[in-house]
Amino acid sequence: MTKQRFRLLARWAAIMASLTALLFLAAGSTHITSVHHYLVVNGALLLVTMLAVDPQLAEERAHPTNEDSDRLRFAAAFFSLLTLAVVAFAGGRLHLGLIVPTILRDAALVAFALSGSLQTWAMIVNPFFSPVLRLETEHGHHVIADGPYRFMRHPGYLAMLISVPAGALAIGSWLALAPAAAFAVVILWRTQLEDEFLKKSLPDYEEFANRVLGRLFPVNRPKRDWYVEPSA
Repeated sequence: MTKQRFRLLARWAAIMASLTALLFLAAGSTHITSVHHYLVVNGALLLVTMLAVDPQLAEERAHPTNEDSDRLRFAAAFFSLLTLAVVAFAGGRLHLGLIVPTILRDAALVAFALSGSLQTWAMIVNPFFSPVLRLETEHGHHVIADGPYRFMRHPGYLAMLISVPAGALAIGSWLALAPAAAFAVVILWRTQLEDEFLKKSLPDYEEFANRVLGRLFPVNRPKRDWYVEPSA
């Protein structure tokens, strides 16, 4: 096993250990089935992502080299973790009757897995996928129009918008949708800022935006009316 691969697995283990501790401490129990299911799916997605993405990208995500977008990154991380803490606390300690039915938990877990897969796909296809808002000119930053980027300009942000509330519902309390909504607001703001930044700064991005109309969702280009009324 290479040194880099060992470091990657150690980082994965540290992240999962921290996440597990957060959920179990907030819940006050290690015997909540939905928490176990969430951790298994989340751990599998994280491991696949870390193994599949470009090592340089993984390093960039772990140690960003530009701090201009720190506030939004911090806010997104804060509300994401708060969502998990609230849902575990509500489900494990409060018992307020705001528990999500099992069938909806299962559906939410599937949605969480699919959104995580979408984000992994975007990260594999896009070597410039980064938590930092900047142009990676040293790496020849250019427009990526393959994979999920054929259908929308920011598939990674769409995946985040789905995964956080879906993860909350999969664990099992409606209360966590409040911080999840705050997370969604931050991500929507970040998406708009990034889209405007790329239109101004990245060559050919404006043309790409004219071809791929959907910022977060696939949008069909309206069909032109080719009918011309015959002249008299």
